[in-house]
Formats: sequence, C-alpha cells, structure tokens
Amino acid sequence: MSDFSLDFDSVSPEIWMQNEQDWKDKLLKLPNWCKIPLINSNASHNLPDGSLVRFRGMVQDMHNPEFYFEQFEVFNTKTNEIKSKTGKYTDTANILENEKINYTENLKSAQRQTMVVVSLPGFNEWAQKIENDQNHLKHLEQQPNTSKRLNSDSTKLKRSYDESQEDPEAMEIESETLNKERKKAELLNETSNVVSREHLLNFPLPDIASKTCIIKIYEDDENLKLNDMIEVVGFLSVDPALSGEFNSEKNSLLEPVSETEAEIITHNPPPSLVPRLHAVYVKKLDHCNPLIKDSFNQEAVLHDANTARDHLFKALSELLLGDKLAAEYLICHLIACVYLRQDTITLGQFCLNISNLPTQKYPNYGKQLYDIIKQFVTKSYYLPLTVENMNTVALLPKKDYDCNRLTSGILQLSKHTHLVLDETKMEQGRLDATGVNNITALGNLIKQQKVEYDFKYYKMEFDSDISVLVLSEGKSLLPSDYHIPLRPEESSLEIFNAIVEAATYYLKEEIMNTIRSYLTNLKLVKYSISEDIQFVEDDFIEMRNNSDEENPVTADDLHRLLVLARLVSLSRGNDTLNKECWDITKSMEKERLLRLKNRIAPTL
Repeated sequence: MSDFSLDFDSVSPEIWMQNEQDWKDKLLKLPNWCKIPLINSNASHNLPDGSLVRFRGMVQDMHNPEFYFEQFEVFNTKTNEIKSKTGKYTDTANILENEKINYTENLKSAQRQTMVVVSLPGFNEWAQKIENDQNHLKHLEQQPNTSKRLNSDSTKLKRSYDESQEDPEAMEIESETLNKERKKAELLNETSNVVSREHLLNFPLPDIASKTCIIKIYEDDENLKLNDMIEVVGFLSVDPALSGEFNSEKNSLLEPVSETEAEIITHNPPPSLVPRLHAVYVKKLDHCNPLIKDSFNQEAVLHDANTARDHLFKALSELLLGDKLAAEYLICHLIACVYLRQDTITLGQFCLNISNLPTQKYPNYGKQLYDIIKQFVTKSYYLPLTVENMNTVALLPKKDYDCNRLTSGILQLSKHTHLVLDETKMEQGRLDATGVNNITALGNLIKQQKVEYDFKYYKMEFDSDISVLVLSEGKSLLPSDYHIPLRPEESSLEIFNAIVEAATYYLKEEIMNTIRSYLTNLKLVKYSISEDIQFVEDDFIEMRNNSDEENPVTADDLHRLLVLARLVSLSRGNDTLNKECWDITKSMEKERLLRLKNRIAPTL
C-alpha cells in the first residue's frame, strides 16, 4: 500500500475491509486531515458515493440499532460463480441482474448504532469561515453531481431494518426500471408531503443554516452521549434509493411495515438532504475552535494570556461604557465552564446578570453588545426574552412518538456554548403555560446546568455546560450567580455608537484571533489550588468575625470567592491561586456588593 495521503481519496469500503487495522493506523498518523473532505465545508453532492469523508457536529438523537448483513454470498446464475460480499460500511450492495443472494447459507448478520448528528448549533460565522478556508477543497466542485447519479443496471440491496425485522427474509430487493429511476430523481429535491424539510433536518436553533448527517457506528468505544461534539471519518452513502419516500412502493406481502409513513420518512430522509456516513473512526472533541491546534501547550497558553486579556479588557471596558469592574466580571464569565460534577454539585458555572443597561437612550444596546461578543466566542446564541418568544419557542427537546425521534429544542446545545438572554426586550403581556415552563427551564439551566428532556410519559435530565449571560434593566427575574449593575461613564454614554465603531476598527483580525484562542484555551487549562493558601483561611476567619447578623458570611460566600478567584487567576495566566489574585478577587466582590447595596436609578 502506498502513501495513505495519496490513497485516501480512492479507498473504497471493500479495499478498507481487506486490511482494516492498517488503514486505521495510517489514518491516525495522517498529518493533515484537511485532505479528507469535510461535509461541513464541501457540498455533499460533489462527493462520490462510497468515498471517505469527514463530518463534525453534535449528537442530536440516537435511534434503535440497525441490523445488516456483515457477510453474505452472491450466486451468479449465468456463470455459477459464488462471491462472498460484506454489508459493512455500506447501505446498498450493487448486485447484477443475474446475481442472487443466498439467504440460507453462510449468512452473518450484525448490528450498528445509528445516530443523528447536526453541525454545531450556534457555530459563529467567523469560526465557520476559518473552518471553510482550512477545509474547502476546490477540486471537488469539478466533480459530477453524484447524489443524483443512478445506476439503472444494478439491483440494490437495502438493509435499513430495525429490531422488529431481524428476519433476513424481510430484506428488500429492488429491481428498478428506468422509469422508476427517473421518478426518484424528480422527487429527490422535493420535500415530502408527509413531513417538511425543517422537520427532517430538526435543527436545535431556528432560522440558522445547518447540516445533518445520519452516522452509522460499528464500534462503540467512545461511549457517545447526546450533545457530545464529535468528528467522524467514514464512508459516504448517498444512494437515492435510501429515501423513505420510496418505501411506500414496497410489496406489503413481502415486507410487513409496522411504522407509520411519517416515521419511515423521518428515519430515512432523502440522502441529498441528509447524507449517511459509515464511521471508521469517531473522535470526541474538547472544543471546536478552528484556531486551536490539536497539541495543547498549557505553559505557552498561560504565558500569552495577559496580552490577550489586555486587548479584551480594553474592548469590553469601552463597550460597557467605561465600566471596568463589569468588564472584569464579563471576562471571567467568558472563560468559565463546568470543571467538576459530584453527585448533585456542579462546580464552575458562572451565570452573569448585567443590569442597568441604558436602553432608554440605546434600545438595542443588548443586541449591539452581543454582536461584538459573538465575534469573540466560537458558539453563541442570542435570545430576546419577549413574552411572545417565551410563549412560542421550544426550549426543551421533546420525544415525538409518532415519528419515533427526539424533536430538538433551543437548549439542546453542546458544551461551551454562550447563551445571551436579553431581558430588556421584555414588554407587558401575560405568560401562558408554555411561557412559564420556558422561564422555569432557563432557571434550572442557570442553577443546576441541567436541561430536562420531555419524553411525554417521563422527564429526564441531561447535564449541560452552557454559559448564560442575562442582560436586563433592573435585576433579572431569572436567577444568577453574579449580578452587577452597570455604572456607565457620562462621557461614554454620549458617544456609544462611535465607541462600537471604534471597537470594530481596533479589533483587527490578528487581535480578534488572539482573543478567540485565549477564551477557548483557558477552558482547557488544568487549574489546581496549592496547599499553601493560608491567606484564604485567615481572610475567611476575619470576614466571619467582622460580619453581623444582618449580613452573615457563610461557606457559600467562600465558595463564591474561590470560584471567582479561579477565573481571575486563569484570566491573568496563572494555573494556581496566589495572594495577588486573591486580593483582586476580594476587591472585585467588595465593590460589586457595594453597588448592589447602593442602587442608583436606572441610567437614561
């Protein structure tokens, strides 16, 4: 076998199967995965059926295991030749008209896990552009449109049957005529009469372009869970015959069908819309920032942290109208993530509520602030908390038993997604039952970092790691870990639009990329508390001695200080707590609590 980097574009499932371990070893040693086409950055109709490709996304749903023929024999009635074939890494077996499958001997069935993976919800435009620049393969645009290319001379063996159809006799053999092929080709780009295109794609975030793949996994070493970020390398399957729209043409005497038409089409969408991918390798992702290389160097990250922090602090101080304390807290919020779960305790969450926003003078201040934040973070979503939104949007994923699938909701997000809730858009109105449930769901996410999935007959909680920023005029009606009222400078308040313009000018691509890498890298740093933190114990004892009955200092206050101190340390390039960072933390909290005590009238 020659150099794999030259061979990967011509390898087929059959060639791969001849020496599977060798191919897998070479795949893992391949220095540049960008040579394997990434569906996220290349149109799937330009990729040949059966070619090796990649897809990056979030596990959105898991279906029942699918049974297939791992080994079977084909008998040629003309030549009397018997060939052994495999159904691994493929959905259809191209067999000639004069070939028949032997269903009685040397037949080995197996099962594969099937899951739906969607491109990462909230993946921001800047990150998508960089990913496309790294992975777009221009030569593929000259390829013929393979998703619509049909072979009318072959018989296809379809193997998408579920647990209730283990009987090999229930396998479907289709001998298509030319007219039938034409009919399929015409139907391919049309949405079904039974279900809509949006239903088939089932994206968590409404009105955001995305891609979906059905991934078929043969080895479950990774122990994949819902909402995991993964990158899959596998063989592409885009044969139009896989579409559930054509299942109605079955002979029901040969193959009894227990599913509804909606379920069949939902689980077998047109491959031109939802390609299938037979995985040869699945990699869980710690992050999805295309600027960060695979090799993580903690020492280098900490060394460069202060430079990036200075740029970010300068930009955020200006955008927060000269409020340096609010900028400090916002930096801590942007680098925070859940770092430990023990029983019912979740450590690391940092929901920040910034109130006293100058919405009377700048009604869209929250959205303008978000538009800058989304330039820094890899994944984010802006949700105006209007009464209409709360009463109508689907926040929680819900099981659809008619189609036997999980219908996504806005809170089905992968880890390290930034959710910005704009409460300044709340107007007078009444929340209905859906609205109350949505507010409750947001509260549970903030307090426990858990999202409750609705399975109709029961509810199930799933762990999440979503950074929530709440923007409000007064104190938010939602809970938060840290609440800070904004204290704008009068001079900044007068020229906010000019500040936004200046910030955009100042934040050149090089500076932006430094900040983007900084925010992702600090989530990956291993932080530890050294044993020598006597200064923390001494300060806590002093704080308790100086407290009174009206304002007691509790263990929760110490925990809050330690969580903040961890982020203050990390933001300044320290992977452990020192006296200087501890003093900065105490000073920040003292000033914040003083602001809350001496509330001022909302800024005009």
